[in-house]
Amino acid sequence: MRRTLWVGFTFVWAQIQIQSADLPAAGTEYILSQSRPRPGLDFLTTGPNYTWDFSQLTADTQLIVQWKSPLQVPQYLFSCGNASFQALLLKIADSLPSQGGVGLRDVYAFLRKGPSKMTVEGVGVSVNGAPLTQCYQDPDEIYVLPLSYGNRDSTTFWLRLTFQVPNLGPVTYVQRGYRIHQVDGYGQITTPYGQFPCLRLRRDVHQKDTVYFQGLYVRQGDTSYTELEWLGTGQGMPLLRVQGNFVLGNFVPTTIQYKDNARSSSFSWAFSSVWVGPNPNAGALFIQPPRGTFVVRNLVGEVVLEGEVPADGKVHLPPTLPEGVYFLRLAQDARVSWHRFVLVR
Repeated sequence: MRRTLWVGFTFVWAQIQIQSADLPAAGTEYILSQSRPRPGLDFLTTGPNYTWDFSQLTADTQLIVQWKSPLQVPQYLFSCGNASFQALLLKIADSLPSQGGVGLRDVYAFLRKGPSKMTVEGVGVSVNGAPLTQCYQDPDEIYVLPLSYGNRDSTTFWLRLTFQVPNLGPVTYVQRGYRIHQVDGYGQITTPYGQFPCLRLRRDVHQKDTVYFQGLYVRQGDTSYTELEWLGTGQGMPLLRVQGNFVLGNFVPTTIQYKDNARSSSFSWAFSSVWVGPNPNAGALFIQPPRGTFVVRNLVGEVVLEGEVPADGKVHLPPTLPEGVYFLRLAQDARVSWHRFVLVR
């Protein structure tokens, strides 16, 4: 319950605490709106008894986020501790476009939620009808509970994933890193969804990704980014989630998502047949199904490429385009969707 005290023309918002019951539960689903980064919005500033006003955000596309019980996806029931009563599965996609005759379906992340933490335990995908799962060697703690203003924690994660590439051999992907969690503010947030008392959680994530082919080192990359979340009691999902990077000391958002109601039937919804990838990519994007028109913009909104989607769905990015984060606006069948991707040469 929100309590407001009137003190010298200032609203004082009572601190709240986020517990396990305030996070997603099996059998629930939520609508998230995605917004492009817009100049002038200050996501970084925070503190005690703070008021954040993001009411001017607008939805460019919407996602349906589904959380399921392992009993609803029985092929993964006995993987990564999913038989536990604390387990729940986050649906990533019904299917992904077939590549080289390999059909990918039922893509899920495996999570576990308890009174002291919520962790990512593994991932699963059905390949040509056969379930393939991989568990984290060191589960990724995304929430250290309960969350209260002033909390600060550090956690680690480690995932090793090996899969066979037809006619080539085994490829191993290793991801290791750590998160620094800090509840650095509380107060009230306003979004298009409404006005709520909240906590603000900041995570600074640092990870190292390494790829091996047939046991031999291929490449390695270091990634750092910052996640900001505004959480309310009983909301299930964050009221607002922003991910971005620091460029020359300035926070540059790359992903903006907020909890919302359904806005329009013209939006592109998650788990539809539309797919844009790979992400990251080295200069070529594939769009499935291959139809419609597209526009690629950089972080400041400048158009760097536009046109009709080629018949084979392959869009070649300009060779002079620098590495970085870009946004693709796709118009298909009177629907519009936005897709973020990272270009790595």
